[in-house]
Amino acid sequence: MTPRVWDIIGRRGWGYALSALVILPGVAALIYYSASGQGALNWGVDFTGGSYFQIRTERPATTGQVRAVVNRFATGQSTIQRSEQDIFIRTRPLAPQAREGLLAALRSEFGTVAILREDEVGPKIGQELRNVAILAVVIGLALQVVYISFRFKGLRYALAADAALLHDLLVVLGIFAITRKEVNSAFVAVLLTVVGYSINDTIVVFDRIRENLALRTREAFDRLVNRSLLEALVRSINTSLTTILAIAAVFFFGGVTIRDFAFGLLVGIFVGTYSSIFNASALLVDWTLWADRRAGRARAAQDVETGGATPAPVPAGAGPLPGEGGGRRRRSRRR
Repeated sequence: MTPRVWDIIGRRGWGYALSALVILPGVAALIYYSASGQGALNWGVDFTGGSYFQIRTERPATTGQVRAVVNRFATGQSTIQRSEQDIFIRTRPLAPQAREGLLAALRSEFGTVAILREDEVGPKIGQELRNVAILAVVIGLALQVVYISFRFKGLRYALAADAALLHDLLVVLGIFAITRKEVNSAFVAVLLTVVGYSINDTIVVFDRIRENLALRTREAFDRLVNRSLLEALVRSINTSLTTILAIAAVFFFGGVTIRDFAFGLLVGIFVGTYSSIFNASALLVDWTLWADRRAGRARAAQDVETGGATPAPVPAGAGPLPGEGGGRRRRSRRR
């Protein structure tokens, strides 16, 4: 694989176009469901408020059997989990009659039902949890900017990485809006995991770019970035592939309650790997080339005003080659 064959940066426009094709349907779904009054996302009990039961049944009961009973009163809006002896049920807010009907149906199906715990989460508490979750994601993105700016000694790398992260979050949100999968507290963990994984992959690529810049070659910046991507490409794909295979096993063979969580991770990690390769580095190149063109126009304008000439600009990332400068001074002294 040579840079001439795999010219990722040279064809970065295709990467932008594919990202737009993936993001736009999700954004359209968010706008449509929000305008229709259904809610942009299918918020779960954690964010809307609801009822919580911890019960113990006389006869053995599987989560599937309990779900079938609960769905009579809260269709598709319940979370059922089981420990060794106890069953945990979370549903949307139930009216008193629906609550009594649910308990009566459980007793009819499984015999005596002991209620070990019963809680009610109001809509106000759910709204506060939703706001805290959004704030957590925003703070995470802000801290990424601070960290990367400090590590790479510039804001350009940080904003390019965060733009790729925003791309990943929009894709995950859009997929959940289209599929109407439930958004609960585990979804916040999905978003934060995607942010951490994606930024880790992006920093690996940026580190390789920085190492190649330190070599002080006179290679054009876009060519240097493309070469750096190719050097880190196999590592990124292998790491993502092994992670996706592990999560896919959880998705297909895990329980129903964890399936949406695994689904979100599958989408997020795949998209995070894509954005690290095709978006973050491409944005860095476009920003750098735009800054160089702007600096060149400023120098040209200054030359026109002063009537002088300035030295030709050094390509981005290039510096003095070994032997330049001090070597000439030593030769002149020997003469």
